[in-house]
Amino acid sequence: MAHKIPYVATAVPSFPFDLIAKVQKGLSAEGPAYIHILSVCPTGWHSAPEMTVKLGRLAVDTGIFPLYEVENDHYRLNRLPAKLRPVTDYLKSQGRFRHLSDEMVTQIQERVNQELERLKALAS
Repeated sequence: MAHKIPYVATAVPSFPFDLIAKVQKGLSAEGPAYIHILSVCPTGWHSAPEMTVKLGRLAVDTGIFPLYEVENDHYRLNRLPAKLRPVTDYLKSQGRFRHLSDEMVTQIQERVNQELERLKALAS
């Protein structure tokens, strides 16, 4: 976005129609496009393979990985749950976060809340 490219978006395969629509928009953009896609890795994340789709959805529903797009400097949030789930719902399902203390999780929750408020302001 700092480079003022025509299209920037985030996506998760757990929301396939959103991902497809964003790839189509990126392909049709006049100029470069960038799509940041969260790809769940059961091996690296120390999570059960059958949790892949659920973890992608939790990343979005907890606000850790918000789905948004920026078209020609105009922000749009694509999915914002009415009530966010706590970040612990996402973190506790993965062994890679087992070292986090309660204080660290609280800090992560606060950061997620701040970043979402920033995104909401940009999208309004």
